[in-house]
Amino acid sequence: MPGPFFLENAVKILAFALALAAAPAALAQAAPDKAPAPVSAHAAARPAALPPVATVNGRAIPAEDYDAALAALVRQRFYHRTPPEGQMAAVRIEVLNALIDLQLAATEAKRQGLAPDAASVSRDLERIESRFRQMPDWQKHREAQVARWRADLEERSLAEALEKRVRAAVVADDAAVRRFYDANPALFTEPEKVRLSLILLRVDPSAGKAARDKAREEGRDIRARLAKGADFAELAKIHSADATSAKGGEMGFVHRGALPEGVQAVIDKLEPGVPSDALDVLEGVAIVKVAERQPAALRPFEAVTPRARDLYRRQAAEDAWKAEGARLRAKATVSVNTARYPDLASAPGAPAAGKATAAK
Repeated sequence: MPGPFFLENAVKILAFALALAAAPAALAQAAPDKAPAPVSAHAAARPAALPPVATVNGRAIPAEDYDAALAALVRQRFYHRTPPEGQMAAVRIEVLNALIDLQLAATEAKRQGLAPDAASVSRDLERIESRFRQMPDWQKHREAQVARWRADLEERSLAEALEKRVRAAVVADDAAVRRFYDANPALFTEPEKVRLSLILLRVDPSAGKAARDKAREEGRDIRARLAKGADFAELAKIHSADATSAKGGEMGFVHRGALPEGVQAVIDKLEPGVPSDALDVLEGVAIVKVAERQPAALRPFEAVTPRARDLYRRQAAEDAWKAEGARLRAKATVSVNTARYPDLASAPGAPAAGKATAAK
């Protein structure tokens, strides 16, 4: 499944997009900030100009709803609203899968006796309807249109309720958390760190080449003085423009990955106590010195148990939800109509090559 319904998947992007595809044409044309429609849970209640893009257990996903969902995702994700060459097929399949999964989850939620979150549906419905109230013909169409929007929002709420139930059922017992810790040492390993000292000769980014060349020359002079035995801390107090100058350039421990790649590469080769050559950095010119190295170390389980439990719960909940999606898909009958969108030929439920589903 493409992702949690109540988080950030292709369908959730549409949660507050007005249902313009379902709205009467006069209202849709007059609505400000036109937005694509969310998926309709009861599209059969409205006439369809196009054959459904798919059927799920005999229930249609209207082409109009699919087109609206596709347009919303493309507009949200891609600059200039145009996917890069070769990516449109994958986007089409992603949207179709999201709509299929939404329908399956909502149906399963009903089967389990779950109910939509009435308060949340009402809030969302109010937010949508508020954009139409000033339309001249709104009262004429309101009753039927609000009923359609409510059905859409209730279906989405049912899918969210099922996901929450599945995720909440995960039990993070001590044994499972310990197995997770043992299987994922990288998550609990404190990276290598070094205790550094710094002399920074700051150069304004807007300054020209002459200013940077002057700083480089000063840096080389300081490095030569250090090579002759000058005290790093004293020179830092005199010359460094960094906030650490008052402490003799002492930066404390810095984890691997916290420094620019080029600086990290230099530090990796430095012997403790030996200052670097003058280095060009974003802020100007720098000289660094390693005082101490501490290798990467796996933190003991007892010290990271709360974090391990949280990470395990997240991963197990995600796995449980994906498994639930796979279970619903495995027992579902899905048929995809590729007559209008040949790109969907590789989607689950699409007909085999040479046997494209005919438009009805």
